[in-house]
Amino acid sequence: MIKVISEDFSSLGRIGGWLLRRAVPGLLAASVSVSAMAQNTSWWRDIRNDRASAVAEQLRAGADPNQVTDKGEPALMQAVRDDAWEVFDVILADSRTDVNIMNGVQETPLMYTALTGQLARSQALVKRGAEVNRLGWTPLHYAAAKGHADVAKWLIGLKAIVNAPSPDGTSPLMMAMRANSVDTAQVLINAGADPSQRNLQGQDAIDMARQFGNDRLADAMEKLAQDRRKAQGR
Repeated sequence: MIKVISEDFSSLGRIGGWLLRRAVPGLLAASVSVSAMAQNTSWWRDIRNDRASAVAEQLRAGADPNQVTDKGEPALMQAVRDDAWEVFDVILADSRTDVNIMNGVQETPLMYTALTGQLARSQALVKRGAEVNRLGWTPLHYAAAKGHADVAKWLIGLKAIVNAPSPDGTSPLMMAMRANSVDTAQVLINAGADPSQRNLQGQDAIDMARQFGNDRLADAMEKLAQDRRKAQGR
């Protein structure tokens, strides 16, 4: 996925139910100057238009790289949403940037770059300390959701938990089935993904493969699950 549009994110069924809380003292909120407000507006406008040099100038002037939108989206992640990759690189290069910052529904920058298939930028995030594994939805879920087999394989190489369950029990393999991505499914299965793992609705990856019209893959996974059970004496 090259161009990020809102459905790329909403199609995952945005996780979490809590709102991002940012405590701002009343006196400070009441005393924000017009110039400060204008600077903040300029910041988001420059991100939206991928004006990397303008954002870099604001950062040098002391702008906070971790500031968030009124919807709780951190600047680094808003750059992904705006397809502003030069700005993304500038913000990521700032030593003050929190690479594990979360938005209002507990998503991280690495989840966004995994979702959009940005392997090199995902690698840059991890080099800065981004976490590969976490409770709930993971970067591996997000890579699988859009069929980015290369990103999934790389994450697995970094010990990403292949059968990690989301809050509703969805596995990365189930997400690959929703994306109808055979390549990603193969990467996950080769790494030990369990086709018979079920979510809270009682569905497994085999069910989802059939649901999305991939009976051939469903049959192959069903046989794999049976063979694994036999090998384990079950």
